[in-house]
Amino acid sequence: MAPLDRIGSENLPPTSTAWMNPARAIAIVAVVAIHSLGTVVEENYPAMGPDWWVANGFDSAARWSVPVFIMIAGALALDPARGSQPRRFLSKRVWRIGIPLGGGTAVYGVFRRCYLRPADDGWNPGLAILTGSPFVQLYFLYVLAGLTLLTPFFRLLSVHGSRRLQWGTGLVFLGIGMLDQWASIVFDVGEANIATRFLPTAGFYILGWVLRDVVLSTRGVALSWLAFAGSIAITIVWAGIGPGEKPWIFPYEYLSPGVVAASLSAYLLLHHHMNTGFRLLHWFYPYSFGVFLLHPLVLYPIRNAMGLPSTVPGVLVHAIAMPIVYTIICVVVTWLAVKIPGVRAVFGEGGPRNPRSKPNPRPPRTTKRSHTPASAQTSEPAQAPRSDETPEPDTTGA
Repeated sequence: MAPLDRIGSENLPPTSTAWMNPARAIAIVAVVAIHSLGTVVEENYPAMGPDWWVANGFDSAARWSVPVFIMIAGALALDPARGSQPRRFLSKRVWRIGIPLGGGTAVYGVFRRCYLRPADDGWNPGLAILTGSPFVQLYFLYVLAGLTLLTPFFRLLSVHGSRRLQWGTGLVFLGIGMLDQWASIVFDVGEANIATRFLPTAGFYILGWVLRDVVLSTRGVALSWLAFAGSIAITIVWAGIGPGEKPWIFPYEYLSPGVVAASLSAYLLLHHHMNTGFRLLHWFYPYSFGVFLLHPLVLYPIRNAMGLPSTVPGVLVHAIAMPIVYTIICVVVTWLAVKIPGVRAVFGEGGPRNPRSKPNPRPPRTTKRSHTPASAQTSEPAQAPRSDETPEPDTTGA
């Protein structure tokens, strides 16, 4: 605990959160790539050929995406400037998370029963829901729901706790989560369920706020890139020739040492590199929640029709080209779906942005219209509430 004693008690000066939307846009594509390659990594492992190593490399390099989603969600939700009214915060999240969670669970229950496993009489949808993971990406919404319920209490840390206390709490939660995952996977002790699935990720959630306003120096950027690349290399090697069950268990998990280091580094690097510009990604971000919800409905039928690749070029198609194709299809469907009043709610767009509050009147027009670029407008205070809408998940992922 000695290093914590050198941490000051005051929070860092606030920085722009404009980087978070393009960061989440990139992260959702990485989540889609993970799901595009997951079966390839699992099925092609026995041959241990070049195709598997390429798939393993891309899969390992994308694993930071889900923890970064959770960190960004925590960075926004735990901000003291967001207010301290739990009822208002939770009522918004019912629309944003609760309805997509229920709708997604119903849709994917039918999809799994009727398309993926029509002859699997042993699969019980009720038990799948009780595990908190009824489908490949939906566990993320169950994680967010649990973290949302505790957010009013976690926010006391950012409002009343010293920065030293925030660091300590985040690291303790992260350490407990890593220990829990190690014990449950390596030694088959315990299993997450609907009530506990969010707990191991609470450390990421808190550290997202703690690290939100950290501005890297030139040396810090170099060290972060070194940590990011090194941790991905560790995951790649561990998955292929390291200890433990292979290839699909511990090193790929979001609380394994390599993925934790990659995620923390990626969070800081995204803040550094994406704080301005990236107009296209700002445009894409509002549709990323739809990509999170819909992509398995597109991915599984197309991948089943194409078949799993057994060559390096085939793996590259599934790692790079197909995630972009799946994403574009989901963006188009989401763009159409959110125009339908009854369907909007399933995409988290059904409720008012600020329940029980009147919109602010438009200020009088005193100057000529500004020609500020869209990328610069994103960081204006008036745009901040939009950044509070998490894509999960999520988000995602995942």
